[in-house]
Amino acid sequence: MVRSMSRARLGLFAAVFSLLLSGCAGTRGARGPVFFPPAPDLPRIQYLGGFSNSADVEGKDTSLSLLSIGGVDQKKVIPIVKPYGVAVGKGKIYIADLGGRVLIADPANKTFTRLKGDNGIGKLKKPIQLAVDELGSLFVADNGRKEVLVYDPQGEFVRAVGLGGDAAPASVAVDAERLYVLDTRKGAIRVFDRQTFEQVKEIGTGDGAEQSLSLPITMAIDSKGVIRVTNAGNGKVMSFDKDGHFIAAFGDIGDGFGQFSRPKGIAVDDNGYLFVVDAAFQNVQVLNEKGQILMYFGGVIPYGGMNLPAGVAVGKDTSGYYQGLAEKNFEVEQIVVVANQFGDPKIGIYGFGKQKGIDYDKEYQRILKERQQRIQELKEKQKVAPASGKETGTTEAK
Repeated sequence: MVRSMSRARLGLFAAVFSLLLSGCAGTRGARGPVFFPPAPDLPRIQYLGGFSNSADVEGKDTSLSLLSIGGVDQKKVIPIVKPYGVAVGKGKIYIADLGGRVLIADPANKTFTRLKGDNGIGKLKKPIQLAVDELGSLFVADNGRKEVLVYDPQGEFVRAVGLGGDAAPASVAVDAERLYVLDTRKGAIRVFDRQTFEQVKEIGTGDGAEQSLSLPITMAIDSKGVIRVTNAGNGKVMSFDKDGHFIAAFGDIGDGFGQFSRPKGIAVDDNGYLFVVDAAFQNVQVLNEKGQILMYFGGVIPYGGMNLPAGVAVGKDTSGYYQGLAEKNFEVEQIVVVANQFGDPKIGIYGFGKQKGIDYDKEYQRILKERQQRIQELKEKQKVAPASGKETGTTEAK
């Protein structure tokens, strides 16, 4: 998944990682660097750490933080109760906490706050997913209010976008012109004009079951305007263009490679790689635009694993802060943030990149050649009958 990798090589990349999947999760020491896949394979993702409350981010002494002693009020620790949706923008991590609030963490600057406009007419009830635009405006799908709440880059409340009393907003996405709201009750993506906030169309209710959403869970929109939706009803990731035309679908319900048992959050990076959460297997699968699985990370492991993951987001390491957390020979290209509904940490942060000084394209070609040779050798051995030494498939004359 090197940024410079050509699209023509994605098939090669998928083939190599399909051969490596059996060893894709693991640790290298209890608290040493945790890579996916683990050594001796080439690392693609490193677990960088995580947090569960404001003290973890701010790094302050919180032993007395819940008390007021000697007339001096100590700052109260803000816990993350049950995170579901996450978004990344301008170095900040936005968290939709089902406890009824949106929290904003900035690990590089060691700040952790509640959304400023979360009061009065901007009060949240059950925020479930959120999105941030290029300017830093925040859009929150609130399942309790049955609305999408809009906040400016400073966190102040701007307006609420009404969806109707029977709506069930589950996810939200934005581009320069439109607001996209995934309504699970209608089984459709409702599209609104960002100037008037009037609904202009619905997506995902096409002809036949193959082109219609099936218990949709979450969506994401990529830099090309392609909308990706995870569906719990059929285990598929479905793709539509921004005008609503069905493009393709891949995946299925199951426990095989490229299948999903309990698909949840989805994110797409600038390269077109998809990051899909599967809560049943406690991991995130990484796929290319064609739905070919490249690798997975997370899993049930003591350090760097996941615990009922729900949301996922991808963002740039603009400050260089996360590079400072990585192993010295690992280059972080972007971060992947995962929300865990249980356990510790509630928010896990992974660095997505490559090992310094290694030509990954060349190494993948070498690995694939070696694996193909081994497979061919195995096939040749299987042609020989174990007992007689004669080729299988031949029959002695009677």
